[in-house]
Amino acid sequence: MVTQLTVIGVWIVVGLAVVIVATAVSLRLLGLRRGWGRAALSGLIGWTGALLISLAIGDWDWGDDGLAVRVVAFGIPATMAVAVAFDLVARPGSLATGERAGLVVATRPLRAIRLRVSVLRRYRELVRLAREEGFGPTRSAAEAGVPGTADPMGVRLRRALERAGGVYVKLGQIAATRVDLLPADICRELGALQNRVGAESSEAMREVLEEEYGRPVDEVFASFDWEPIAAASIGQTYAARLHSGESVVVKVQRPGVDLVIERDLAALALLADLAQRRTSLGQSVRSGEVLGQFADSLRAELDFRREVEAMAEMSALLGATSGVRVPLVHRELCTRRVLVQERFAGATLADTGRLDEVTAVDRPKLAEQLLRTTLDQVLRNGFFHADPHPGNVFVFDDGSLGLIDFGAVGRLDPIQQTAVLEMLAAFVQRDTGLLCDAIERVADVDETAPRERLERALARLVAANVRATGSVEPTIFQDLVRLLGEFGLRLPGDLVLLSRVLVTVDGTLRQLDPDMSMVASAAALMAPSSSSPIVDRDQMLRDELMRVLPHLRRLPERVDRLLTLGGRGDLRIRHVTDEDSRRVVRTIANRALLCAVGAVFLLVAALLLVAADEGPEVATGTGLYEVFGYLGLFGGTVLLMRVTAAVARDGTT
Repeated sequence: MVTQLTVIGVWIVVGLAVVIVATAVSLRLLGLRRGWGRAALSGLIGWTGALLISLAIGDWDWGDDGLAVRVVAFGIPATMAVAVAFDLVARPGSLATGERAGLVVATRPLRAIRLRVSVLRRYRELVRLAREEGFGPTRSAAEAGVPGTADPMGVRLRRALERAGGVYVKLGQIAATRVDLLPADICRELGALQNRVGAESSEAMREVLEEEYGRPVDEVFASFDWEPIAAASIGQTYAARLHSGESVVVKVQRPGVDLVIERDLAALALLADLAQRRTSLGQSVRSGEVLGQFADSLRAELDFRREVEAMAEMSALLGATSGVRVPLVHRELCTRRVLVQERFAGATLADTGRLDEVTAVDRPKLAEQLLRTTLDQVLRNGFFHADPHPGNVFVFDDGSLGLIDFGAVGRLDPIQQTAVLEMLAAFVQRDTGLLCDAIERVADVDETAPRERLERALARLVAANVRATGSVEPTIFQDLVRLLGEFGLRLPGDLVLLSRVLVTVDGTLRQLDPDMSMVASAAALMAPSSSSPIVDRDQMLRDELMRVLPHLRRLPERVDRLLTLGGRGDLRIRHVTDEDSRRVVRTIANRALLCAVGAVFLLVAALLLVAADEGPEVATGTGLYEVFGYLGLFGGTVLLMRVTAAVARDGTT
């Protein structure tokens, strides 16, 4: 009895192993990967169905010699069919980019488990913060009895993000720039987000410094003030003095902040992937991809050497004659987690009390200088400071300016620079045609949006923001981004960032000169009549001419050839599609061919199985036609299931 049970147990284990391997092979034949949960369910349903079909064919005889062969023959196609059925009932298009969301990738299992546990704890903490701020379906604000829950949603959202800190503050600050996705009142409130975190202990920060330098702090700095100037989620800033006597600012990364950021990014990644797979909004904004870009940017901020390079590049581009200073960086003391730079002795524009003491400061002139350097960065260099708020702009006694904090910068390519120039000119001239052309130059244009409707909407936007006196409301840029979003048009990320930068610059300029119109002043600085225009239009024309000159030189030859071919009647117009179109045609042709071959295999297999008794035998009870029939059935099913799976994963409509 024990021996018989042992044999049965061995057969069950072997059978399960065969089923698992065959399930993996059958899903692999589809050419697409599945998560473990979906694979197990597909195998369970497919092999159970195959067993029932095989038993029904053999008159429910468990001792039939051909039962095992039939189960295997039907099991693999059935498993593939179930897996494809799961794809077909999924939300249309959701599988095209989210198919890897269900995969479990754990190259370091223990570390992955610890990360998942910390993510779950973080979720619980975030849910508690959200409930305390009045978010959640279980209780109303009045029933909650929590102070402040009657405040507007934007205020409560800002407070919740500030309390969550770290990644969530930065995510809120970036969300504040997406006026094309969020309501204006929420964007304004998120724009006031601040990293309000407590200061790390001096002992912990000293350990970071000594780990980076490999020696005591006193050997590196002559003096070090351990009372931080500022404390943010990533690092803290201190005042120090070098042995050479120079005053410096030392930015030190908090210990363990990289692990905290990875935990928060992992928590956000799960939510973003879920939103992209399950919600229409997530699919439209590509929440998973957007978060991926945000994560890459945030991880880059953890390496202070990138900020060092940005400061060096900006200093070289502005030059010594610009009247704008960038702090000198002590590269020999900078590491991945420590940044040492010159300490400016001036006053920031945010320090209005100290700024008023500097009586020699000509505020309108400073405002013009700040605007000029901003336009230089954007239109001439294509590399700009992305956070020019008053606290990051210094004023020195000699009337020059200084810029600090280059953790956030933006870049524009030449096409984008030209588009920005045309937009500014279009606003001042109230030329909606030029504005529409500039937008189409850089935006992802939805061809279903009629240009006439877009121009009418742009005309209303210009009329609402451009005054007869020539002044232009700075919010026109963010209103423009929001308007384009309504038409399904998306500007590149750096241009959306620039719209936020220009609004910030306008607020800083108005603090210096309340009567200044940023757009009108920018147009005046770019005009050829200006004493030193920002944009050299003559040089632009010369550059454009040099680009088209090779084509102009070959134009007469090409025209002559066209006329000659036309006179002989040999002129043919051939439509050459782009690579994307050719790829689509190849895909359609390949899938049609696979479908045809699969259908032929199934037809031939059916004919062979019908005539199985008439063919020669290759073994006792097994005919040659039967073998070829099952092989044809298997091959045809694989081909058709593979095509169906690919179509389902592309997205059905």
